[in-house]
Amino acid sequence: MAEVIVRHSEGVGQLILNRPAQRNSLTGPLVVELKSGLDSLLREPDCKAIIISGAEGYFCAGLDLKAFSADPAPAWKAEFSDRWADFHEAVYEADVPIIGALQGFAIAGGSSLALACDFLVVGESAFMHVSEVERNMLAPLNVFWLTQRYHYQVALRMALFGKRLTGAELVDAGIAERCVADAEVLPTAQLMADRFAGFEVSNLKALKRSIKNGYARDSFRGSLAAIKATTAL
Repeated sequence: MAEVIVRHSEGVGQLILNRPAQRNSLTGPLVVELKSGLDSLLREPDCKAIIISGAEGYFCAGLDLKAFSADPAPAWKAEFSDRWADFHEAVYEADVPIIGALQGFAIAGGSSLALACDFLVVGESAFMHVSEVERNMLAPLNVFWLTQRYHYQVALRMALFGKRLTGAELVDAGIAERCVADAEVLPTAQLMADRFAGFEVSNLKALKRSIKNGYARDSFRGSLAAIKATTAL
């Protein structure tokens, strides 16, 4: 069974994390499929928006700790951080808008996936939890997206409080675009994507590129390396 479902129809691509029994938690194979699926959608000449969601009402629970702690260690474990960064770099470089449809929860690594999206639609009962501070762990990708996209105080609250933020709170913080009834998350994300699909593709891409370049302080790899170097001190 595919761990990521990839769809493309009428100008809109979809990436659906497909490990619902494990709450769509992250493993090496899933991340490889996620990157491959994103690359394939970005190669489609008429793909004007991409929706990222999770199967069966769960966005992403973060790392699959059971898989990571298996003995013997899975072959993919040694390269997981690099492959996960590869995916985030591809999201950063993407010229089309990426919409996150956050149902259930986005925790730790799952929150970095949600924060990576250009627009976020979240359910009323869903939450995001940048939880690494509670686990005495570092969170370089969460820190990257928080500092790339949001005000200093928002980034501090998300990273240092380690508090769950519900849908309405995410809108108030400027992180989510819309908070809707849980059953309306995917339809609302689809409506948003359909609006983008109605625009001329080259202009849409040029506008996103110009906005990103106006805000960019460094390359993805340069910024991530600086964050990692700081947290290692």
